[in-house]
Amino acid sequence: MGLKSNYQYLKEWGINNRQNLTTGAFLALGFLIGLGIGLLVGTQKPSPIIIDKNVKVSLPGRQMEFSKNPEKTFNLLGSNFVASINGKAYYPKGCPSANVIKEENRVWFNSVQEAELQGYAPAKNCSW
Repeated sequence: MGLKSNYQYLKEWGINNRQNLTTGAFLALGFLIGLGIGLLVGTQKPSPIIIDKNVKVSLPGRQMEFSKNPEKTFNLLGSNFVASINGKAYYPKGCPSANVIKEENRVWFNSVQEAELQGYAPAKNCSW
């Protein structure tokens, strides 16, 4: 089968399937136009998420206290001592009472001094 016979075969096939080829071409063109419009419309960059570590949402009781005092910080990685932003006591990491504090209410401290500087006192129900 030579090059000329291949060309002749494709030409005949194209003539016989002209309707299908035209429909396919229009569908492909419509897809590309839609894709182009979608890319043009979707070029807006999302706005950045800003996290203020000094404000806890849905905790109105002490929220203002933390917002007004930037010295109080939230160490979200965890350390050796934990307290609740709703309480006044701090606990060592392994204390069973510390496990009762909801994750979203926890404030972590690296040392006893750090916890006491931020106004917390040692918990009386944990062994020190």
